[in-house]
Amino acid sequence: MKQEHYIMLTADEGKILTDGEVYGKIIALGKGDSPERYHEITVGEYENILAVEEERS
Repeated sequence: MKQEHYIMLTADEGKILTDGEVYGKIIALGKGDSPERYHEITVGEYENILAVEEERS
């Protein structure tokens, strides 16, 4: 039997997790990924990022 373990990060209420490229309220880390790469931003900051990306496209 093969058992696999993974790390799942969950953002605090009103926050979004990001590594600068990936955004989410829940992030399941892949093999070789590290929790230290991620930090929380506010939902407002995330909405601003989306608005800027929308303007660029």
